[in-house]
Amino acid sequence: MTYAPDRPSYLRFVALLGFLVLATVGGALLHPVVALAPALLVGVVWLILKVPVRYPVLIVTYLVLAVDYVPERPQSGFWPSPLHPLGELLFAQLSYITKIGALRFPLVDVLIVGLLGLAMYRRVTKSKIDPPALPMPRPLIAVVTLSLIAILFMEVRGVMRGGDFKNSLWQWHQAAMMPFIVAMYHYAMRGPEDWPIFARAVIAAGLTKAAISVYFGAIVVPSMGVFVEYTTCHSDSMTFNFALLVATMRFLEKPKGAHALRGLLLMLCIFMGMMYNDRRLAYVSFVGCLMAGYLITPWPPIKRTFTRGMVLLAPLMVVYFAVGWNARGGAFAPVHKVRSLIDGEGGEGNLDYRDIENLDVIATWTQFPLLGTGYGHEFLEPIPLPNIAFVFPQYRYHPHNSLLGLFAFGGMVGYTGVWMYLVVTIYLAVRSYHRSNVAEHRTAAMVIVGALVCYINQVFGDMGIISYICTFLTSICVVTSGKLAVATGAWPMPSSALLPSTPALPEPPPGVIVYENPDDAAPALAKRS
Repeated sequence: MTYAPDRPSYLRFVALLGFLVLATVGGALLHPVVALAPALLVGVVWLILKVPVRYPVLIVTYLVLAVDYVPERPQSGFWPSPLHPLGELLFAQLSYITKIGALRFPLVDVLIVGLLGLAMYRRVTKSKIDPPALPMPRPLIAVVTLSLIAILFMEVRGVMRGGDFKNSLWQWHQAAMMPFIVAMYHYAMRGPEDWPIFARAVIAAGLTKAAISVYFGAIVVPSMGVFVEYTTCHSDSMTFNFALLVATMRFLEKPKGAHALRGLLLMLCIFMGMMYNDRRLAYVSFVGCLMAGYLITPWPPIKRTFTRGMVLLAPLMVVYFAVGWNARGGAFAPVHKVRSLIDGEGGEGNLDYRDIENLDVIATWTQFPLLGTGYGHEFLEPIPLPNIAFVFPQYRYHPHNSLLGLFAFGGMVGYTGVWMYLVVTIYLAVRSYHRSNVAEHRTAAMVIVGALVCYINQVFGDMGIISYICTFLTSICVVTSGKLAVATGAWPMPSSALLPSTPALPEPPPGVIVYENPDDAAPALAKRS
């Protein structure tokens, strides 16, 4: 019998390559982005069959945070970055891309649900591709679920009161996706050991956005001769602050020369991106993150020295602010930034657009203090606002201050139900911080607290609740906090297959002297089995 070596089927490879070429050309006739669909489909099939789910989740995380976030008109609408086609593919409604009217949702939703479904299927079928994941504390699961229930309650209440169903969907869409994103990350993250790789994905996205911000602000804008309010988008402030927190907290928890060098280089790049993006909220959030860390951490010598120094400098800071309050540049530029936060854009004694909008939203809440108006309703305008419908037709459905918007649309009940998970997440993170001696765990806990402070600022200041960027980062923090609490003992381990049953004590051989308990003084002969 002759031996015939096993040869790969080149015919199948050529057929697959030909299919991809034809499908790509055909897709390009519909839309340039659709041309990517065939290759993406083949990649998805390969991921389903071979790759642990955490790797595609990492890729999706990077893309969501790094590409142009088209709902917020990146680069002030003047310049599409090289990542703009991917941003349009991820965040634009598929009906716009495929011309199929029924597909009124973005591709990112499909990826979230698809990866979650894949992870659950592997869990049910006991697949060995994904290792077991550390369980989450049940109270955290409960409040994340409560958030979705509260959103659905606000939707039903609003529609029953005659609200606009079509507009209501985009009032809560991203917030309602948060529990599904949390579930996706739960299955993707084995435990705190996966925190560093997810943090690196966020940092890589932050550096990408910082590079786009600097290039657009330093090169493109001067060549175009236009004025821009921002160079990437508003929600990138949370990505930037997340990266800054990793750099600072990593060094504070484990001071090393390598951590200091890498941290300073990272902070330099991120701060350049923040400077060109020119969002005051980014700096306020970073200060808030540092203050949260200051209140939570113990009192090592460096903290005592810093506190004493700040007390001694307090009189000089008062004089500095008093002298520079009316200045606009130079050494007093920080004072001007602080004053602009207090006075608003209208100047001292005047109400700007945001002030009037906040008063209108508060007035809406006072009409329905307990249950709110429900979704699908516009906030009231007892103080008329400038009509900006020519650029944002749905502006009265989406107040800039999303926190006050939650009160207006959901009242005390809806607000509490939607945001209870933030309280539990911070609680578990702080408990984990004080119960761990591992620097990486303590760093993760501090980053979680700071990132959620940044998220609250983003929601309060700039529609953060309807941003996928903010929702993804918050979901990472929720899952990491839960797994960190279980790993450090800050919360008891739930019943799980990860815990084997307690092994029985070995049976002693016949004739061996044993003691019933440590207090027994009289020996006894072991019984024969």
